Amino acid sequence: MNFFEAEVLKGKYFIPQSRDRLRATMVNLFILVGVFIMLLYAYENLTHGYYVMLMIELFIVFILMVAYLVFPHYVTILHTSYIILGTLTFLLAMSLIIPGQDPELSLFWLASLPIFVFFFLGVDKGIRWSTNMFIILLFIPLFSFLTGIKFVYEWELLSQIVLGYLVVSYMLYIIESERSSYEKKLNIALEENQILLKEVHHRTKNNMQVIMGLLESQSFKITDPKYKKMFETHVDRLKAMSLMHKNLYSNQSYEEVNIKDYLEEIAQSLQTYTQHSINTDIDAVVVDMKTAMSLGLIFNEGVSNSIEHAFDDKEEDKVGNIDISFKQVNEGYCLYISDNGKGYDTSRTYNSLGLTLIKDLSATLPNHNISIDGTQGVQIKISFDRDKEL
Repeated sequence: MNFFEAEVLKGKYFIPQSRDRLRATMVNLFILVGVFIMLLYAYENLTHGYYVMLMIELFIVFILMVAYLVFPHYVTILHTSYIILGTLTFLLAMSLIIPGQDPELSLFWLASLPIFVFFFLGVDKGIRWSTNMFIILLFIPLFSFLTGIKFVYEWELLSQIVLGYLVVSYMLYIIESERSSYEKKLNIALEENQILLKEVHHRTKNNMQVIMGLLESQSFKITDPKYKKMFETHVDRLKAMSLMHKNLYSNQSYEEVNIKDYLEEIAQSLQTYTQHSINTDIDAVVVDMKTAMSLGLIFNEGVSNSIEHAFDDKEEDKVGNIDISFKQVNEGYCLYISDNGKGYDTSRTYNSLGLTLIKDLSATLPNHNISIDGTQGVQIKISFDRDKEL
């Protein structure tokens, strides 16, 4: 069924679960059903020798198929809707006027037309179209009454059909008005929620900056280098988290993060603490907020460890390189952090909070795989699958 909607009804050209996709699939469904019905009655007219109606129906089939083939590349949903509306209007008028030519379809076109009008044109355009259509249809029973010419039905029944069209149109107008009103309220509520989420992320970032300021001011009073470094490390972690909230409220999406912008901001922040070169090669991909938070903290811990431990403090003139890449690989991603420092023996057990955090955070990524090599500098490689819900 998904294949039929996406391919045959051309829903693949529109955003999933959007109103445009629904309208597009409905437009194409109307075309295909209309073509099928028209071909059935064209065959019937051929067998009965009604060649005029046969040519009219084949011409309508041709127009509908052309509209189907060029949609949505050359004609829009609105233009296609007008083509179908014109066809339905013509068929309704013909089914009421020409005797013996498919009069049983009158009720089908009568019900289909107002539904299509209000669904695809909306309330305002639907009212104008239905009003004009009602005036046009009203001339049919009036003309029959004044001239005595009998069409498909007597003028009394024609009047009831026209009145029925008015009633059905009015009912659909009420339904569509209620739906449009409800949709507007939902859109307003959505905008309010987006503003609220933006404010929440903004306040969260500000609160983290206050905490960072307190930790930094407290670190000035500490003389022990070991504890002073602990305060600075916690400030860096908070900064990585606050940058994600900044990224969220600065962009249109409040659930997804552009990982390139986010990680490069962290890299720029860490670069201010070291003379060593931090080089990034990051793909511009979008990930969910939870994944971005884990990647940001892993990134921060990996680079901070390289800054602190990779290079010999005695060789102050030697500038090291810290390289970070984040690439999309098939159905997943790969984060690679490396340096050209002195490395370490990975077979030994270290009580390193940074490495522990990297391993714990990588475990939160779907189907993760982590490898750490310390033979020639340190190379950390983390691969994981893409979140299917994104």
